[in-house]
Parts: sequence; structure tokens; C-alpha cells
Amino acid sequence: MKHPFLLWPLIVILISLSLGGFSGGIPMLADPLSGGYLDFEELLPLLPVSNLILPGLFLLSCMGLLPLILCYGLIARPAWSWVNKLFSWSKHHWAWTGTILLVLVMAIWLGYEGWLVGWWPITIITSVQGALILLFAILPSVRKFYVN
Repeated sequence: MKHPFLLWPLIVILISLSLGGFSGGIPMLADPLSGGYLDFEELLPLLPVSNLILPGLFLLSCMGLLPLILCYGLIARPAWSWVNKLFSWSKHHWAWTGTILLVLVMAIWLGYEGWLVGWWPITIITSVQGALILLFAILPSVRKFYVN
């Protein structure tokens, strides 16, 4: 079966989210007291952690690596039995369900971040990315393609 055309904008947005996750997570892990070129020293007192290691790990894994894994899953549609069992409740391929769950995680993260430190331009941009990911994922042609 041919991939729906509207899947490709979803892939592009997931890749851009991934690039943002890596570009935020790596400097935070490389310099956990300031975030390196991000210069987050003044934000650290506003956070419930003493350094940027946990936020950096979150950005690197959930916003950097996970979207790439989801892109692979959305394109290749691998049938990984252990993942299929984990997401069988959704009646959709695990990569589609994971994409929807990623948007939920993003909403929680961005809401908490906005509450803690305010809404920065990057927070707004990432929120728009999340909304677009959800929009493209639930479009009928895309959703139907991933029904099990």
C-alpha cells in the first residue's frame, strides 16, 4: 500500500522536532549549569532541579531520539511483536499511536515549562509543531493508513 501524501509533512515536522530536541538536549548535557550556548544560567533557579541534566536527557530522548524512531516506524511500518503487544489497545500501528502519545507528552512538558519559566519563542514554536503533528496524524488518510 502506498503511503498517503500527507504523511510526508508529518515526517518533516517530526524531523524538525528531533533537530530541536538534539540542539537543546546536547548543550544542556554538555554544560549542565548553563546549557552552553543556550545560556540558561538565569533560568536554573526557576527549575525544580539543580542542573540541566534531567531536562537535557528529556529533550535528547523524548524530543530528539523518539521522533526519529517514530519516523522510521511511520515509513517502514515494522511489525515488532513486543511493541505491537504494548500498543494493541489502540487498533493502530504502534508508530501512529506513539506519535499521538508524543503530542500528549509534549503538551504536558510545554505546559509545565511555560508555567515554570514563561512562554519563550522556542516554546511557542514547539507548541505549534505539536499541534501540526497532531493535525497531520489524525487526518483521515493518514489515520486510515495505520489502522491494524
